[in-house]
Amino acid sequence: GKSLVVVGTTSSRTLESLYWLGMKRLRGLPNSDNVKELELGQFEWIPLSVADPSVSPVSALNALIDGMADHETISGVTSLMITPNSYKFKVIEHLITNFHAPDSTLMLLVSAFVGKQSSITRIYEDAQRKGYRFLSYGDACIFSRPGIELPAEK
Repeated sequence: GKSLVVVGTTSSRTLESLYWLGMKRLRGLPNSDNVKELELGQFEWIPLSVADPSVSPVSALNALIDGMADHETISGVTSLMITPNSYKFKVIEHLITNFHAPDSTLMLLVSAFVGKQSSITRIYEDAQRKGYRFLSYGDACIFSRPGIELPAEK
């Protein structure tokens, strides 16, 4: 039901990784039961996305916490590489982030999120013309996944 607004590319990558780790668990793949040593390979999401593209984010994330007590934690590592023209976001609907360096993996993630390289180029050029600051101590912006609008104010 509710829109998910995520702050930062690291949070985005973490939530997307958790989705795929939940998918691994739903598929009963090796080493997916130990929530203390979870691991996701760089392009491991590709075969998982083909297996069943209809699994909701809630179902995948619930698969990770099923049977856990409230005080228990999940830990692991991810090498998930989110790039334009190949990755389709499953969890993230809206992203608040700063303006990243054009040659960074962070920019790849934002480009993949926005959907078209030409869109992100146009957005960044417009930001430069308007005097927005870039990098870690720069200005922030909010992006919505294509086809998803921000919730209306009440």
